[in-house]
Amino acid sequence: MAIDGNKIIHAVMEGSRIRESKGIIPLFGVYLSIFSTHYYNKLSFEFENMLKERKSEAETLLVRAAQECGYATFQGVRNSWEWEEIVKPMLDREEDQIEGFSAVAFAFGWGDLKVSKLIPGETLVIRAKGSYEASGFLEKYQKADSGKCYMLRGVTGALMDLLYGEDYPDGCFTFSADERFCRAKGDAYCEFIAQKSPD
Repeated sequence: MAIDGNKIIHAVMEGSRIRESKGIIPLFGVYLSIFSTHYYNKLSFEFENMLKERKSEAETLLVRAAQECGYATFQGVRNSWEWEEIVKPMLDREEDQIEGFSAVAFAFGWGDLKVSKLIPGETLVIRAKGSYEASGFLEKYQKADSGKCYMLRGVTGALMDLLYGEDYPDGCFTFSADERFCRAKGDAYCEFIAQKSPD
């Protein structure tokens, strides 16, 4: 059975009506909040600018933070009753979890993630045409000379960690992802490739 993204989006939209007094939304085994992407982008890009002499270190920190966040978030998603009731019946094989995670990420507003290629245990290629990081960079700075989608890059590595790394919580950073194409650089889409991390 194919993943029905609309069913997952509907579940998230319905569930998001339940909010605690501080605006926290308990859904899919995690605590969500409505968070401004402009604010997130500002923090990320200004952090990178502050460390301009150490740009690659800043990029590494941003990607690793996103990967660790994605790893914990989607572990919670995978252990939730919503996953069990809504997504799991759509899964025919273990690899289908990646499609399920991508649909949940889209429903959370993280981007229109599409699995372009998956070689189990080896390689994952994800494309996104609507990354809020690329859009935010273009809006503020025009054009980039490198990929700017740190969150989605980290999440791509995290998805492979969850499926093919050691059991949670020991599998994080088994894989790492690169951003080959980015709309912030003028490409038609953003593309992330996760492979085993170098030893």
